Amino acid sequence: MHPKKPLPIYCIILCLSMVLLAIPGACFSETKIALVVSKRIKPYLQVVDGITDVLAEAVPQIDVFFLSSLNKTPDTQVNQDIVRQLQAGNYDLVTAVGPEAADLVWVVDSPFKKLYAAILDPQALPQLPSTACGISLRIPVGIQLERIAQNFGTLKKIGLLFDPLHNQWFYDQALVRAREYGIEIIGLPVQSKNQIAGVLKDHKSGLDAIWMIPDQTVISEKIIHYVIKQGIYNQMGVIGYNSFFTRSGAFFSFEFAYDLLGEQVGTAINAYLETGVCRQESPVFNVIVNQNIADKIGIQVSK
Repeated sequence: MHPKKPLPIYCIILCLSMVLLAIPGACFSETKIALVVSKRIKPYLQVVDGITDVLAEAVPQIDVFFLSSLNKTPDTQVNQDIVRQLQAGNYDLVTAVGPEAADLVWVVDSPFKKLYAAILDPQALPQLPSTACGISLRIPVGIQLERIAQNFGTLKKIGLLFDPLHNQWFYDQALVRAREYGIEIIGLPVQSKNQIAGVLKDHKSGLDAIWMIPDQTVISEKIIHYVIKQGIYNQMGVIGYNSFFTRSGAFFSFEFAYDLLGEQVGTAINAYLETGVCRQESPVFNVIVNQNIADKIGIQVSK
């Protein structure tokens, strides 16, 4: 019986490579990424926590930068320092959390991969190209209508409050997609806050609900409280898009769990590092039914 010959060195290297590739995150042992965050506010901090929870084992170095407290353009001293550190840091990937961070990251001239997170409307940011990838805070119109129909089968006429300057596209899509669920969307267009009371008065009957979406013309705490009060008074209620609406008396809201959103971003970063492919993704979200308000205004919740 002949003694076994030692394996050639290239075979050993090949075997080790195959083992490492089979271990999730092993190929990231030298990887460096950075997170650039627009503001030190709870939602963004929760996104950062979710990202780091997912990547803690796979990525050994994650640097976090916060923009200056002024949150102006990248000309402030703090933001200029961040730009210099990103350029010199040899990062494999940089993720921007928030719109101000995205504007900064995308002007940095460096070969690292770029990904955005927690941005309401990436297409509205002047620095972001159409090919930019990441996870926005924009839930597709069709998915929102699907969830509304699933939870409230008796809602047939929904008034959409919006400024055409910002959300004509949303209204156009909702008008078409709502037909799939037997829902009629009634436009409640306004061009200023001063027009809201008159538009609601003109539609105080004939609507089952008022749908409020992110729109800078019609959104403030005062307006939200006013629209919800008028909706309840006229037995039609409000559909909103965050927990403030639910606490203020909306019967239904789309809400984000920002830690889960961060985990979704972390998974997207992992995939980008592994495959070099990055997509524009819709965010994970929850739907909240305020049963007490629904009962109060006579809206039936589907079981």
